Amino acid sequence: MTFTNYSYSKGKQNHVFSTFLKNLRLNNDLSQEQLCLHLSQHSSLFYNLDSITVSRWERGVNIPSLAKQAEIVELYDKELTNIYRSDEKFLEECSHLVTTSDSDKQKSNHPYYRNDNYKIETIDLNDDSFYLVLKMILRYEGNPSLKLKPPLEKFESLSDVRISIATAYNDQIIGHSLYIETTSQNVLELININNDLSQIITRCDKNSHDTMLILSSAGATKQVENSIMSTYINKFSQQKHLRYLCFSICDENLIKKLNTAKLEPFKVRNIDLNDMTVEIHSFLLSRSELMANRFLLKLAVITPQQLVSFLASDEKGDNS
Repeated sequence: MTFTNYSYSKGKQNHVFSTFLKNLRLNNDLSQEQLCLHLSQHSSLFYNLDSITVSRWERGVNIPSLAKQAEIVELYDKELTNIYRSDEKFLEECSHLVTTSDSDKQKSNHPYYRNDNYKIETIDLNDDSFYLVLKMILRYEGNPSLKLKPPLEKFESLSDVRISIATAYNDQIIGHSLYIETTSQNVLELININNDLSQIITRCDKNSHDTMLILSSAGATKQVENSIMSTYINKFSQQKHLRYLCFSICDENLIKKLNTAKLEPFKVRNIDLNDMTVEIHSFLLSRSELMANRFLLKLAVITPQQLVSFLASDEKGDNS
């Protein structure tokens, strides 16, 4: 059985999941044996679960893997992000993803950005800068799936597209992402049949949205990139109707980041573009799979308000 060691003593506060699990069982008027039965009927992950193990989980002697935690909270219609948002140690880990000390500052790959302070905002069709930023992404992003022939203003379904941008001094854009809420069927057709953004936005039924599709996500540094990612991953986590998250990307840095986070591509396909071949990596995750990944869970836990707070704290640290 897979578990994570967690030291326990009567004088030490239990792990947040231990407290959650015990309260969950008691609130549902279940014995430990009944909880075991319920979990084993729900998922093969718990096929050999016994009440002794549940007792150890509840007392914080050890805790189940994130994969098992994600299965449990989904079964009872709860959110793993809400549980870990009350864990100060976990929040500190989250903050480290978007803040750095001077000694850890990563060299920027942007010609005009040198680790200055930055802010992040998410824009849509109603923002004055939407078309300008979208044109920039379409022009400089090498993803063949981002096909929208001008004039962009003629696309009536762009209201479903969201763009997150990170801006530094003088409103210089140093990071961006482009994502859209759509259907799992549209995403699978994009991955397997080589559809593109123009086909997705013209066939998007809002009533059946169950998937967030990310077609572009980049930043001048690792911290900017993580900050951008936290904006849409947190949004995904807060919308329970979204069951799947898909990255369909060709950016080598982001692909490497996802591989480092132990994610394997669902499919890799080659597309010819301007006398060259571009490799598209598609990562398809269910909601529970996303929550079971520690890196993505940390990004999902960061709320927009916390992100602002973390960046402000980083700015004060730089100035001190």
